[in-house]
Amino acid sequence: MDCRTKENPERTFDLVLKVKCPVSEHEDPVVLWKFPEDFGDQEVLQSVPKFCFPFDVERVSQNQVGQHFTFVLTDIESKQRFGFCRLTSGGKICLCILSYLPWFEVYYKLLNTLADYLVKELENDLNETLKSLYNHPVPKANTPVNLSVNQEIFIASEQVLKDQPSLIPHSYFIAPDVTGLPTIPESRNLTEYFVAVDVYNMVHLYACMLHERRVVITSSKLSTLTACVHGSAALLYPMYWQHIYIPVLPPHLLDYCCAPMPYLIGIHSSLLERVKSKSLEDVVLLNVDTNTFESPFNDLSNLPSDVVSALKNKLKKQSTATGDGVARAFLRAQAALFGSYRDALRYKPGEPITFCEDSFVKHRSSVMKQFLETAVNLQLFKQFIDGRLAKLNAGKGFSDVFEEEITSGGFCGGSPRSYQQWVHTVKKGGAFFNTAMTRATPAVRTAYKFAKNHAKLGLKEVKSKLKHKENEEDYGSCSGLVQYTPVDKTHSGKEGVLEERKLAQEPRPRKSLDGSELDDDLIERASK
Repeated sequence: MDCRTKENPERTFDLVLKVKCPVSEHEDPVVLWKFPEDFGDQEVLQSVPKFCFPFDVERVSQNQVGQHFTFVLTDIESKQRFGFCRLTSGGKICLCILSYLPWFEVYYKLLNTLADYLVKELENDLNETLKSLYNHPVPKANTPVNLSVNQEIFIASEQVLKDQPSLIPHSYFIAPDVTGLPTIPESRNLTEYFVAVDVYNMVHLYACMLHERRVVITSSKLSTLTACVHGSAALLYPMYWQHIYIPVLPPHLLDYCCAPMPYLIGIHSSLLERVKSKSLEDVVLLNVDTNTFESPFNDLSNLPSDVVSALKNKLKKQSTATGDGVARAFLRAQAALFGSYRDALRYKPGEPITFCEDSFVKHRSSVMKQFLETAVNLQLFKQFIDGRLAKLNAGKGFSDVFEEEITSGGFCGGSPRSYQQWVHTVKKGGAFFNTAMTRATPAVRTAYKFAKNHAKLGLKEVKSKLKHKENEEDYGSCSGLVQYTPVDKTHSGKEGVLEERKLAQEPRPRKSLDGSELDDDLIERASK
């Protein structure tokens, strides 16, 4: 769907680097060692080291020793690739593992093992360990894996280790189930975020992110900084931040804070004054060290008071502090705000399922209606609806914790045809839709691309043509049917476009009605 995590990556990791810190920002970091040795992507080799020391290297180093942090690069397919880092040797050396797997705890523990090898000068053991893991198939969640390399590396689920303690070797790692809700204390990101930031500021930041503001999070501790960025973004589930996403910003990219579009950026406190000197406007700032929140907006007041009160009360309960309590509290808020999307889905036999914005917004309380009128224009909501429609119209259907929360909480209106009934019905028709999409001619595909570029200009005309009368009893009437809502992203000028593709959260490759991928260059020109 609209998740940024790459499905079925080929390897557990792509690259490991040992990088030396430069004396000043005017010099580039030096790669001392890499694995595998034949890694040939020069673009990656040039960009990754610059993220390894994301602070003022002339002022800060020693107090960062031993800290873990994670930066993110976004590939050309809009998939996140994570850079897991650990500073050693007085902050002058950084070990970095590049992987598509969001296995924070696993790779942080592996980095400790690698750092220990380096201190003991056991380079052969280090290379053998990496070689075995690099060549091993990516383990599935809850599947134990043994790798014998002097010290045995063990990848297993936590439950397996509890049930069979005799399996625990000298060093072990947990292959997490990334499809579930993050839990405390197992999720390091959410744990650090919940400990460092109070409930009041967590809820305010959540409201700002739902309004897609320009958000800066700052801290003097790199591990806490990136944990708070990753942790706050995870609480938007089942939606995903669609704009610029830089968990920790290196010095050479500080101008990103002047970007006119929404962003979520982490900045080390040693660089904050330089950022503030750029005369930022309409920026939300969360200072984790002082636990203070600054915003020129009052976004929280735009959310229904009952949803906000329920969220705050749940987060303040002692029982919420462990397990999936925190993540589930925010999930329930998301279900309360957006769960009624089901009632706005429209389906007629032989036709694709559509989403009716008018039906989604109307018949709600004044505060909820006002929020939803804004929400339907949010990119994170549009991507969510696009993802749901894409699955349904492919005849796949779906069931996840969000849908379960909607049902258990009674957050949908209970239309005449239950959700399960018409999902079952559309599954039967999925083959018809897939065939129709596959057989579309190149001329149709070209016409759709052209129409997309001019969608904004002719939106009213297109909507009027999409209108069709539906049976009031079964489906209700709707004047704003949406099938696939294109989400374009504004890019900067030609200079720096390549770096922005790696840093900024860009919309997923769009699918036309015929199922073909839209030309990325065409979309980029249109957005400009």
